Amino acid sequence: MTTSFTIRHTFDTDLDTYWSKVFFDDEYNRRLYLEGLKFHSFEVIEKTGEPGKDFTRKIRTEPNADAPAVVRKLIGDSLAYVESGRFDPKARRWSYTVTTSKLAEKIKINGDFWAEARGDKKVERFCTVNVDVSIFGVGRVVEGFIEKTTRESYDRAAVFTNTFIREKKL
Repeated sequence: MTTSFTIRHTFDTDLDTYWSKVFFDDEYNRRLYLEGLKFHSFEVIEKTGEPGKDFTRKIRTEPNADAPAVVRKLIGDSLAYVESGRFDPKARRWSYTVTTSKLAEKIKINGDFWAEARGDKKVERFCTVNVDVSIFGVGRVVEGFIEKTTRESYDRAAVFTNTFIREKKL
């Protein structure tokens, strides 16, 4: 069974600036994961194309999450993953998949980002997330953990993003 949810946040900038100077910005992404989210690691593995145009990016990260015992028993202490994403410039949509470092054949995560203008200097960013964990007996527990930590990370990311926008005067 798949768990699906949508996360929404508002940022104090315009749509073009959000994509060009925030979402695709190397400094923003590095600082988001390491400072804002306090992940153990963040590494860009591959980038192709041009940000804002047809663009792909693959990153490897390791969040700092306090997993419940059942999750730790399954995956150990490391929750590292690779996120592969592609920007569709016509739809102005970022689609991504997440491959976990352990149990990748049993844990499927994917989704989409898009943003909509909400006035002159406001953007509402949407992120849909789909999580499917095929582990008998504990799949729902793992899905619940992934949803909870994803929501918490996106809430922290939203605070960091607005701080970054103010700091850079975007």
